[in-house]
Amino acid sequence: PPSFSPRHVPVHVTMGRITIFSLTECGHCRRTKAALSARNIPFEEINISTHPDRRNDMLSLSDNLTVPQVFANQIYIGGADDTLEMLKRWDEDEAYPSALERYQAEIESQPDPTDTRLKIPTSPPVHEPPPPPRNEKDDAILLPGGKRCTVLQITRRLISALPRHNISHRGKVQKNCFRGSSAVLALIKDFGMEGKKEEAIEFGQLLQRRQLIRNADNGSHIFGATNQLFRLQPYHTPKIINSFRIWSERVDPNSMSLINRLAKLMGKVESNSSDADGNVDYVAALDDENYWTFEEAVCELQGVDFASMDGMTKLAFGMNLYNIMIKHAFIKVGIPESIMQRSSFFGSVSYNVGGDILSLSDLENGVLRGNSKAPYALSKPFSNGDARMRLALSKVDSRIHFGLNCGAKSCPPVKKFTATAIDEELRIVSLAFCEQDDNVKIDEANATITL
Repeated sequence: PPSFSPRHVPVHVTMGRITIFSLTECGHCRRTKAALSARNIPFEEINISTHPDRRNDMLSLSDNLTVPQVFANQIYIGGADDTLEMLKRWDEDEAYPSALERYQAEIESQPDPTDTRLKIPTSPPVHEPPPPPRNEKDDAILLPGGKRCTVLQITRRLISALPRHNISHRGKVQKNCFRGSSAVLALIKDFGMEGKKEEAIEFGQLLQRRQLIRNADNGSHIFGATNQLFRLQPYHTPKIINSFRIWSERVDPNSMSLINRLAKLMGKVESNSSDADGNVDYVAALDDENYWTFEEAVCELQGVDFASMDGMTKLAFGMNLYNIMIKHAFIKVGIPESIMQRSSFFGSVSYNVGGDILSLSDLENGVLRGNSKAPYALSKPFSNGDARMRLALSKVDSRIHFGLNCGAKSCPPVKKFTATAIDEELRIVSLAFCEQDDNVKIDEANATITL
C-alpha cells in the first residue's frame, strides 16, 4: 500500500491533493467520490468526459483504461477498490483521530503535484457535437382529437393499452399478438372514442401505415375489427433487440458519435440501477426512464453504413457496439445461466445494423475476427454469398478478446474505444487482463502458464 511521509512545506507552495480521473456516468467514480466526501476529504477531479484530451495523461500515468484512477499527489493509489481499501485502513489507524486528519498530515501538507499530467483542467469543457436535429414534427403521430405525440410516447401507451396473447393460428402459435376486433375496442377505450368505431379503425390503420402495428403472420391484412392477428412492432422481431420501432428519421452520418451517445445513455441506465458496490440490477433497469429513451435511440443503428467504415473505425465501432449490445441484451432478454442458454443467447440475440442482422456471435466472429469459426463451431459465421461478408475485417487483431465484455466473471471491464487510438487502447486492456492473477497464473517452478 502507498505510504506518505509529511515534510515541511514553504508557505508559497500550494497544498497537496487527491486527484481523480473520472467519467460523468460512472458508478464506481461516484462511489469513490462519495467515500471521500463522507470523510470530508477534499479532492480534485479530471473528468475525461468533458476533457477527453486528458485521457492520454491518465493512460500514461496508470496504464489503465478504467475509471476512476486515483492519485495522492504524485503517488498512484489505484482504482475504486484500492481507494476504498486505503480509506478503510485510514479509518482504523489509531495514529490519527480521523481519516481526514491523516489526509491533512500526509497529503495536504505536501507540495502540489508537479507532474503536468495531474494538472487540473482550466480550459472550458469539451462537448461532443450535437446530433443532427431529428424530424420530430414529421415523425410525430396525430392522435384522435388533434394532438400529436412522439413515436416513443405512443408506442409506450399502446404497450399498456392493447391486449397481448399467444394465439394458435393455422397450426402455429403467434406470440404477443391480438385480434383486430380486440384492438379496436382497446383503442376506443384508451383514447375516449366511445361511439366512434370507424374513427378507431382509421386510427389503427394509421398506426399500421407507420409500422407501429404489424401483421402477426407477415401478411398484408389491413387493420380492422376482424379476427386477423396483429402485433405491436416492439414484439414483432423479439430476437432483434433494436427493433422497438422501424427507424424512419434522419441518421447521424458520424457513426462514432452515435455509438458514443448510445453508450452514455446505457451508462445512465446502469448508474441508476446500480447498488452501492456498483453491481447492476438488470431487472430494475427495465423501469428506468432512460432505458426507454435508449430503446428508441438504439434503433437508429438500422440506418448506419457499417460496411463503408475504414478498418480502424470499423474495429472501434464494432467493439463498442458489442459492449453496448451485451448489456442491452441482459436487460431485455435476461442473463443466460447454463452453457446451452449461453450458446443460444450469443447465436440468436441480434441487432439490425444498416439492414444487416448481426448476432453477438456474428459481430465477434464474423466481423471482428474476419469471419473465423467460433470455438466448437463447424462452420464460419458467414457462408459464401452471404452479403454480410463485406463487413468482415480484413486484418484481425487478436487483442479484441481483452476488450469485449461477454458478461462472464473473467471478462474485462467495458471500455470506450476510439478509431484514432485503438492500437494503444488494445495494448492497455491486454496488459490489464494479463496482470490479473485470476486470468493468468505463472508457475515458474513447473514452467507452466494457466489461463
